[in-house]
Amino acid sequence: MTRTCESDLLVNFFVLLGAIVAAHQLRRFIAFVWLYLLRPTTVHQYLHDPPAYALVTGATDGIGKAVAEELYSKGFNLILHGRNEQKLAQVVDLLRAREGRDVLTFLADATRSGHDFEHIMEPFRSLNITLVIHNVGGTFIRRERIDGVDEANLSKIVQWNDMFPLYLTRALLPQLRQSAMRGPVMVQFVGSQAEDVSPPTLAVYAASKAFLHALSRGLDNDERVWGTPSGVQFAYLAVGSVTSNSNRVTSSLVSPTASRFAKALVSRIGCGKRSYAPWLPHAAMQWLIELLPVSMVDRLVAAEMHKTIVANEKNT
Repeated sequence: MTRTCESDLLVNFFVLLGAIVAAHQLRRFIAFVWLYLLRPTTVHQYLHDPPAYALVTGATDGIGKAVAEELYSKGFNLILHGRNEQKLAQVVDLLRAREGRDVLTFLADATRSGHDFEHIMEPFRSLNITLVIHNVGGTFIRRERIDGVDEANLSKIVQWNDMFPLYLTRALLPQLRQSAMRGPVMVQFVGSQAEDVSPPTLAVYAASKAFLHALSRGLDNDERVWGTPSGVQFAYLAVGSVTSNSNRVTSSLVSPTASRFAKALVSRIGCGKRSYAPWLPHAAMQWLIELLPVSMVDRLVAAEMHKTIVANEKNT
């Protein structure tokens, strides 16, 4: 009799556990369908008076340029960052030929330290900045492990991905809080799914994106639950492969063009999630990775990394 009771309890426990897991996955699936298939865009809530400006870093190429174009088409004035004056001027000319809104710029090499961000932002202090897209960042594709890379290049990766957006955000925050008194303000950090899988030879890059993930959540907590809420929100974007000059892969469902990706990114701004993948197939891949054994994921990622390195060597 006792054994029967124990057996029944064990069965009931696993039934309950299965129901809880199934309910959790069902909830995630419903949220997934809503975010990627049903939810209307709410980016226009950031177009509040006085004329709203979106600041986009790394805007001379790839995702940054495409996001700038998409935001401009939605009605935002722009503040664009780049390190190449000629390329930045070309983007400005392209945008101004399409619309008549304001396009301002500032130059800074994100891979170098020592910028005076207070001085850099001074010309824009009177503007109503309601969106900040920290897109600048990157890494070097190479075969060497960490001990085969000199300290200067390792520091450059951290400066590029972490310190530049950190210090720029610090300089912007008082102004963003002022803008938030008139309507919602959003700051987004363009991250990477490399953070989740830490590909071989990209350990420092993956770690730099993990820093942005933690920074985004911490800053959001600062502005939301530490003292009086300011109205400034932060979000981290988990980005997979996107076809660009720095990632010369054939465009596909899992590697969209920068233009297609930018449309997805902009359409989901203000979705209410603090961390998410803007592109549906990237989100699906992220979900699948969570279900696979870690050892299997590591082997698959290593194989893909090898293909990426070979392709990069052919293109250089």
